[in-house]
Amino acid sequence: MRRITYLFLIVAGCTEPTVPNDAEAALPLPAEAPAPSVGAPSPVASTTPARPAPLEAAPARQRVEPPAPGRVVSIAGGPLHVGSRPGWVGRDPKVEADLAVVEVPAFDIDALPYPNDPARPAALAATRAEAAAMCASEGRRLCEELEWERACRGDGTDPFATGDRLDIAACVADPSACASSMGVFDMGFRAPEWTATDADEQLAHLERTAVARGGRPDFTEATHRCGSRLATNPQGGGRALAVRCCGGEAPSIAYPDVGRRRPFRDLEIDDGRWREILATVPEVARFAQTFVAYSEPAATRALARGGATPESVPWSVAPGPFAWSPSPGEEVWVVAGQSGDVSLLIALYPNPDETFHHAASFVIAEPEMPIAVLRTPTERGELLWTTCWSCGGENGAITFGEDSRILIAQR
Repeated sequence: MRRITYLFLIVAGCTEPTVPNDAEAALPLPAEAPAPSVGAPSPVASTTPARPAPLEAAPARQRVEPPAPGRVVSIAGGPLHVGSRPGWVGRDPKVEADLAVVEVPAFDIDALPYPNDPARPAALAATRAEAAAMCASEGRRLCEELEWERACRGDGTDPFATGDRLDIAACVADPSACASSMGVFDMGFRAPEWTATDADEQLAHLERTAVARGGRPDFTEATHRCGSRLATNPQGGGRALAVRCCGGEAPSIAYPDVGRRRPFRDLEIDDGRWREILATVPEVARFAQTFVAYSEPAATRALARGGATPESVPWSVAPGPFAWSPSPGEEVWVVAGQSGDVSLLIALYPNPDETFHHAASFVIAEPEMPIAVLRTPTERGELLWTTCWSCGGENGAITFGEDSRILIAQR
């Protein structure tokens, strides 16, 4: 059996943010990447980081004084990076944009949930109409979901109001200690908050047609991300939600379309461009200089080593690199190729700014062996790979599992 070397198994995990009618069920924690099975070659290097780094360095956070009763924070108009970066733990690509940029007009927002007083407990509203009435009693209005997200995230791309990390216990114990970069406090740490926004087609389900943001302490960390979206019943029926009020004219902005992509789209990219792309991705940059992508003849050779042909296998053989949509709204570029004496399988996320970041990769540290990647629309969340069809130890899969993590593994 050839010695198979895992370069990195970097996973993109997400949990489903749409919760039951009462918006209170705890969401499952993302599973850890599985250990290699008994008898499989041992990985020489692997990593499963909790969260990939932000797209850009976040500005240094300054200490914000606890808010005074009735404090209102003015938010300047500006760009909001909506949603989440592919690969972030907790991301749901079906309903979250890929940090798409939306211009949000200026508005102001209460520093704390209603009644906006650190000495008083947050009031909860059983229905969205009740929440809107609370704000109207103060001459204000219920915030739109993108206003809430801008107050949470600010100008950067951090996943949480507190930056790249969140200590939910500390924020629950003292909400005034956990301000966003815009100076807004308690952004959904203790309870989900109503918004004035109706759920779009991707998010809505049955009677859950209103958007809420944030979560309760017993929800997963992922639910407390600035980009996490919840769908709930505007008529209530479950546990009440918190309320936050905004001022200024309600903006006419919509949540970006997350897209509905075909499961597979072949990519016509020459080897020079692939080398440029790989050179910008730290995890695979050392393979960039001599990288050559495999094409259909290489896949045919891989199958032939096991006595198979493209016509004899039940899955479709990819003719070369391709874009894979394992879930609506998500896209991953998959390429198999050769670099020096090794063969590689690489999965990359394309970013909105036309850069790329690593999803997963797999290296066969042996004299160059062609790789065939096989796909079928009926198994959207899984691809197969082989260097020798039906040969033990020379086959595997690229999977997008229930935890929404991408994993390249040997079988």
